[in-house]
Amino acid sequence: MQNPTPRVTAGTLLSWETTEEQAAYTRSVEAGMASYQVQRRLNARPGVTADAVRAEMMSQGTVSRALGETSPTLEAYRRAVRTLADTRTELARLRSVVRVDVRSLACLLYVPVLLTGAGYISWPGSTLSLWGELAVFGGLIFLGSVMAIPAFLNPRSSENLQNQGNLILYMLLGFPDSLWDARRARRRWESDLQDGTQRVALLVIEALMGTDPHSVLLPGSFDGLRSATGAGWVVANDASRQLERKLSILEGGTIAVCGPRGVGKTTLLQSAARNQDFVVTIRVPAAYTPSDLVLSTFVKVCERFIRREDHKPPDFTRLSGFIRARQRVRHALRSLRRRIFFGIPAAALITLGTAAAARAIWDKHSTNLWSWANTARHWGTVHAEDIWRGHSIGGGLAVTVSGLLVWHARKSVRLRRQLLAAPATLTRLLAACLLLGPVASLPFDPEVRRHFLSLSDSPGWVLLDLLLLGLCLALLIGGAVRAQRSSTAVTIALPWKLGAASSLIAALVLFLRNADLQAILRDTENPARLTYFVAGMLLLRVGSWKSRPVEPKLVTRCRDHLYQLKTAQSTSATFNLGLAQAAATIGSAHSSALTAIPPNFPQMVEDLRSLLADIAPHMHRRGGRTIVCFDELDRLGTDKQALLFLSEVKAILGVPHVHYLISVAEDVGAAFVRRGLPHRDATDSSLDDVVHVQPCSHAESVAIMSKRATDLTPPYVLLAHALSGGIPRDLIRYGRRILEMHEDISTARQTPAVELTDISRRIILEELSDTLSGFRTLLAKQQWTHENAGWLANYRVVMDHLRHACPHRTNELVAALECFVSGALPASGRADEPPEEARQLISEASAYTYYTLTLLQIFHPDDFEGRRIQAAANAAGDPQFLAEARLELTVSPHSARPLIDEVRMAWHLSPVTARPPFASIPAPRTQPCSSPTCT
Repeated sequence: MQNPTPRVTAGTLLSWETTEEQAAYTRSVEAGMASYQVQRRLNARPGVTADAVRAEMMSQGTVSRALGETSPTLEAYRRAVRTLADTRTELARLRSVVRVDVRSLACLLYVPVLLTGAGYISWPGSTLSLWGELAVFGGLIFLGSVMAIPAFLNPRSSENLQNQGNLILYMLLGFPDSLWDARRARRRWESDLQDGTQRVALLVIEALMGTDPHSVLLPGSFDGLRSATGAGWVVANDASRQLERKLSILEGGTIAVCGPRGVGKTTLLQSAARNQDFVVTIRVPAAYTPSDLVLSTFVKVCERFIRREDHKPPDFTRLSGFIRARQRVRHALRSLRRRIFFGIPAAALITLGTAAAARAIWDKHSTNLWSWANTARHWGTVHAEDIWRGHSIGGGLAVTVSGLLVWHARKSVRLRRQLLAAPATLTRLLAACLLLGPVASLPFDPEVRRHFLSLSDSPGWVLLDLLLLGLCLALLIGGAVRAQRSSTAVTIALPWKLGAASSLIAALVLFLRNADLQAILRDTENPARLTYFVAGMLLLRVGSWKSRPVEPKLVTRCRDHLYQLKTAQSTSATFNLGLAQAAATIGSAHSSALTAIPPNFPQMVEDLRSLLADIAPHMHRRGGRTIVCFDELDRLGTDKQALLFLSEVKAILGVPHVHYLISVAEDVGAAFVRRGLPHRDATDSSLDDVVHVQPCSHAESVAIMSKRATDLTPPYVLLAHALSGGIPRDLIRYGRRILEMHEDISTARQTPAVELTDISRRIILEELSDTLSGFRTLLAKQQWTHENAGWLANYRVVMDHLRHACPHRTNELVAALECFVSGALPASGRADEPPEEARQLISEASAYTYYTLTLLQIFHPDDFEGRRIQAAANAAGDPQFLAEARLELTVSPHSARPLIDEVRMAWHLSPVTARPPFASIPAPRTQPCSSPTCT
């Protein structure tokens, strides 16, 4: 009997109680070690080896933790094991106390005798009379009394009988039920144990890795970072939910989606549409004319609607009619070549095989068919004549009402569709009757039934033939499955095909050697049955033909608009009149030409509005919306150009039940928010609502990265979020850059794991170097003097520091960057004052360098997680505050510096104070550091 299960309380260590539990735990540990999540973490740092993890997994504390993960199923399994042990103990006890006793044994043997007799009496085929059944029943009762009374009267026999009954019940019911419960509970526990063991193994690896286990970047799944766009990577946010609410509330109108570049306005427009919506997206070019844009919108609406209705837009080509006709004929012949090559021989063979049976069927039923046809013709003629002569008043009224109903049915689209589908439906019903009729006639054929009953004399042969056919089918299915799963499909599928062919040949040989089956096969009615089957197949094929659907009016209208917008149409007419006489001929000729030109801009706008006004109700009846998107409006340059665009194209806006989505820059959205104040612009009359798309919060960035890169750990997500400021486009770009650096560093060092300090340092310094290089290019365009040229020299020195920075320590680089950041601009009027236009660039470069210096000091030292927890006690230590400081750099460098100072104080970094201009920056290295240990 098993020991009782210990309770899971504080201070109690769980462990296995039996060797079976120990073996199950060992198997779960090995399964967890073989998992992908564990394998990719092995050897990430020194000491994180498979042997070290296995040794730690076998320690008492880890075993208790892993078993504690599965405590409910473990307790259920142990209860089932104890119940099974109790059942086995009770069985052993009953076997030991049961004795061989004649009286109790006779009572036990009487039970099957009673059941057999009762079954024989109640059997419908019993030949006993009523009195015979009563006699048998009375004899059974008397026999039971004779056997049971002595056993019950004797105490030892009665006790032995009870023990024997309990033993039988335990063997038949109790033990199998307990055994099944124990096995089922064991399977559940082992399944939970594998999951729990894997989770504990990951925690063990984190403990072995030491400080900052999540700072190690390992190979993993980063497919989402390789694709910049895609519907599968879209993450819902507040802006998408807000846009969906506005679309559901408004029956139609113009909604502007505003936000900074890269914030995801295009993705938001693409994800706003549902499958049943009719969406047309227009990408606004940088240089445009209103008429060209409206023309492009008009053409795209027509083409998209024609394709949505499963029709093909017109193909405008400059080829001659003869060449187009030749291409169509060639395409038709190519598609019919295979059908003709196989169709003519197949038709000849089928006709040859079924000709005799078809003639016999026609000779047999033609008389009846003509008789039925003549009867129906006579009946219709007589009734029509009676109605015409007025002899059938009721028939005339019925025919008149029918005519009115037919005329009224012209307005019912559903009835017309049903009437058009009626011939195909009747054809398919007739085909089904012809296909099922031959099979249904087999049981009613006396000869076929007689030979089929004769097959019961050799059931083994029939069973063998069926087994061969089943083996053939199984081999074909198995070969197909193996061919799909294996890369060497041809070499594996060939033996399966040979085995299936051999089984089929053997089944056919056995089939043909049986006389009864041969007689069934050569039945005289089989040709007629086959002819009916072929006729049914032909009718089924005819019933599946579908006529080309009638083109809807809206599709025709769109097609006409396309011809009008994209072609120049011309017509000509010639009239000749001549009078011939003996000496002369007098003739007259007239010719005229008419060329249709595209409509002018006002007419084009009116036609587009009218078309959209008709498409919108059509889509609404189908449960869809009509959405026209104008994307990339912020590419026009300034806010004035964007507002000018709205002023020029707002004539096509405002169509009822049509939603217009326009992506605009932030300044256009700000103009709409200021509506009603002293100034007015195009947003007052063009836009109905605005959706402001804000940069992602840290939680939203985590959601995006968790979907695109599931194996990217939180410190790297925070790094990408801080560098991008929460702009989704930059967030994905920095995530992709992190992946590139991981591959470069891991390839150079020949190690799969890369630390956060290495990646953060490289990506921050590369971004800073590229940015300062861009600022230096802009500053070079200014006018400099000998006195103020030192500002440009500072950029060169700092870039040399970045180029030859030591990879083992950052104190030299940090000192140089602090000197560069702390240089204050001199007052106006001094000789070393930089040019006026350069002052703003210098301030922006200094503020950005200050921010990147802060990121370098935050992410590069070790123990990032501990420092992050300490910084979280301050509001400025929140991860979102880093992104806000980055975004503030786009507003003003002067307002960004106080935020950066707050971030530094939250992370226990001293703010950089201003120093006099041209502060001495330490000299950079002349070449990169190549020593593995820097002193």
